[in-house]
Amino acid sequence: MEQGFLAQESKQANKRNRKIFLTLFFVYICLIAIIIFAVKDSVDLNDYTTKKLIVCLYIGTGIMLICVTWGLFNASRVAVNGKNLILPFKENTKEAVGKIIDQEVSEGKIQVEEYIYEFTEGKKPYGGRVILTPSYLLLCQSMGKITAIPRDKIYWICAQVGHKGSSSFIVRLLIFTEKRTFYMEGTKPEHVEQIADKLYQYIPNVFSDYDPFILSYELDKLFTQNREAFLEFYEDEKKKNENN
Repeated sequence: MEQGFLAQESKQANKRNRKIFLTLFFVYICLIAIIIFAVKDSVDLNDYTTKKLIVCLYIGTGIMLICVTWGLFNASRVAVNGKNLILPFKENTKEAVGKIIDQEVSEGKIQVEEYIYEFTEGKKPYGGRVILTPSYLLLCQSMGKITAIPRDKIYWICAQVGHKGSSSFIVRLLIFTEKRTFYMEGTKPEHVEQIADKLYQYIPNVFSDYDPFILSYELDKLFTQNREAFLEFYEDEKKKNENN
């Protein structure tokens, strides 16, 4: 039976997750082996502190085994009926939304599909993806979960590029919705800006007259502190764009 888009995404994420879990377990075993080899000549099994450390080591290894086993078990199951979806608006069941997304993708109705991280041509892409269909904006996380945002719930999308705080330099794709602000972090400003520009072809940029470098931070703060003021500003700019 042919698998739908969401099931294929789950299958690919499971493959990545298995590799991550096995790599972490291998690194853990190597570290334990190095520690044991380094202290084996100085270990006194009659010492209380040594016994306590050994017990902690056994417990830590047991927890690691349980986590890896559980992770591999979850990574062996392909998510069906939209179970890998996150629906922040609870507008329908995961199964119903999954059918809509699978159908639109199968009909070739993907309008935008971009990896949030820019990658070198010829190399395998990695990281999250942004996918736009006629009904949903999908934020695909690298671990397999997909946030599905209905198109009619989106107010504004922008590339937020600049300094925030004392030293950190961030590049984010911001999605303002009627419920909250979603974001995905990228690596290169130019690439995230290109993604925003592609999305503007289908989701109009009502704040096109403003510098997004400054406006994104101001609206992010306004959206959090005074939602009514944000909506009033949004509606005014929307009407202005419609009249032009």
